[in-house]
Amino acid sequence: MKINDKIYCKDVGVYSGQLTKRESYIIKEINDENVRIQNNEGRLKWYSKFYFSLNNEPEIISINIDDTIENIESDAIEVTITFSDKAKYWMTFTTPKYLDKMLGEESYFSSKHFMIIKSLTEESIKSTVLKLDEQDELIENCKKY
Repeated sequence: MKINDKIYCKDVGVYSGQLTKRESYIIKEINDENVRIQNNEGRLKWYSKFYFSLNNEPEIISINIDDTIENIESDAIEVTITFSDKAKYWMTFTTPKYLDKMLGEESYFSSKHFMIIKSLTEESIKSTVLKLDEQDELIENCKKY
């Protein structure tokens, strides 16, 4: 990275409103750990290099709820996420009530592709996927097709 390079936000972190994931920014100043850019508010501000990359990431083009939601309070459904580079990932959304029922007599449950949310609605599922993406946590919570 150097002055006048175009960089892309890969993680919004705590800067929601100031940065947008996949948005391009021009480096105005740079040091060992930080870059100074003009943010979404039009202000020149220093940010850690951690939040940026020289390459833009593929965009989400669809979030598909693969199963019918039968009980918004106690169910588990699979969701497929497709990106602009044609990569597909999936994850399961479930609720605390369903997880409790699923555990039954078991002492634990372990899975990297389960997302537990309060209620299963299309809005809550899609907003969770977008929030995970904004925080650069989506791919690590999914399984690749």
